[in-house]
Amino acid sequence: ALTNGKYKSCLHRAVVKKESERRSLAFFLCPSKEKTVRPPEELVRRDGRRRAFPDFTWAALFDFTQKHYRADMNTLDAFSSWILN
Repeated sequence: ALTNGKYKSCLHRAVVKKESERRSLAFFLCPSKEKTVRPPEELVRRDGRRRAFPDFTWAALFDFTQKHYRADMNTLDAFSSWILN
């Protein structure tokens, strides 16, 4: 969302036990929960593309991944659909 889809995240999987797998999200930034997340306007203008994701708060994304959807490679797309409805 911060790069308007220009840079993709890689799927991270950690095996905790031989019988099951665990997925986790690594956050390399931690804005305040009410901070609005959006790509810089100059990035969107420079690329000449439409916005890939709606504005959202960090709290909304955290709530979504904890209560409604397990994180995977489709999390942002699923979150965008959820937040727009």
